[in-house]
Amino acid sequence: MPDEVQNYLTSEIETLRSAVFRAGALNAKTLGPAAERHLDNVLRFVTMSSALEDAAYLAVTRVAAFARALYAQVPVAESEAARREALAAVDALALQLDGAARPKADAPTDRGHVEGVRQPLAG
Repeated sequence: MPDEVQNYLTSEIETLRSAVFRAGALNAKTLGPAAERHLDNVLRFVTMSSALEDAAYLAVTRVAAFARALYAQVPVAESEAARREALAAVDALALQLDGAARPKADAPTDRGHVEGVRQPLAG
């Protein structure tokens, strides 16, 4: 996997992990959709396997369960347990992504902004 793509994937997973770690009752409603956005950004660059699909599903469901716990203002011990489960699911997803051998063939690996210079259009 090209370094630029791997760095992007790592950044998205770290951002998701940070969002789960910092989440509180005030941003609970936005946590689930944010997790889905981060995963959409990540999964378009990798070839899906059943293990990766399972890890992505588990991450989304655990983050959503944690967000519901925050929004419902459950006791702190319960919400912290849900947070730990969500973080563990994100970590499991990161491990699966590390095992992904190459990006999808149709995923853009060059976004046309290398060192701030636009690449000319072919043709």
